[in-house]
Amino acid sequence: MDEGHNTIGLGRPAVSGRSLVAFARDAAGIVRLADLEQRDPLKILFPDPLDEKQPVAVLANTGGGVVGGDRLASDIRLGEGAAALVVGQAAEKIYRSWGPFAHVDNRVAVGAGGRVEWFPQETILFDRARLDRRLTVDLAADAAFLGGEIVVFGRRARGETLTGAALADRWFLRQAGRLVWADATLADPLDDALLARPALFGGAQAMATFVCVCADPAAALAVARAQPEISGGLVGQIFVARLLDSDPAALRQRYVALWCALRSALFGLPARVSRLWHV
Repeated sequence: MDEGHNTIGLGRPAVSGRSLVAFARDAAGIVRLADLEQRDPLKILFPDPLDEKQPVAVLANTGGGVVGGDRLASDIRLGEGAAALVVGQAAEKIYRSWGPFAHVDNRVAVGAGGRVEWFPQETILFDRARLDRRLTVDLAADAAFLGGEIVVFGRRARGETLTGAALADRWFLRQAGRLVWADATLADPLDDALLARPALFGGAQAMATFVCVCADPAAALAVARAQPEISGGLVGQIFVARLLDSDPAALRQRYVALWCALRSALFGLPARVSRLWHV
């Protein structure tokens, strides 16, 4: 993609941030922090997991948002038999750009018998924001993944309209080294006229992608079908759901309800989300 000129906006230069967190299961069966790397503006926090049966890692951007030209990369690694919940500290704001794309590269790797929940909070695209984002998930043959992403198109509560944003959002999921699912949302320009088209977004103001890889995908599908207003299906042995809604708050409620139902039914975890999702 052409990144255009180097005028970034917001009065600051572009940043290149990186974070890495790794968990490993020790001889006693306890999952512990094995590696940690942080480079501004990315930080990782470790709150008290309360009654979670796994550690919690919180991804934070101390820069207050993302602007054109920024390059951010997060790397999550779980060793054999390890499990963890990874969430975002707050919604990520993608500010208006005068030309360059903001680049976000997230990678998740899970070893044999491991499990990860990947749930950053919403990504909010401001008018004329330009985002190029990639999520790559590498799983061992018997590893589990439960995760999703929400994109909100504009600051609707402020009456903002989209007149020329751009979004390139890609997922790549591999099992045992083999690509088993890929997905791409590519829209440039992304504006209200495009969002209104029935064959594309149908007037939606927010979109979510939800993916579950587990030992019993049919059970995941049954759990999802029991939830109100959730449509999804199996792609091979992977459960995938796409949620669209004209009300971002309503979409968030459906998304959280599905997350809670699946984590409880499939993994025996509490049927509630991280406290940060209520802030």
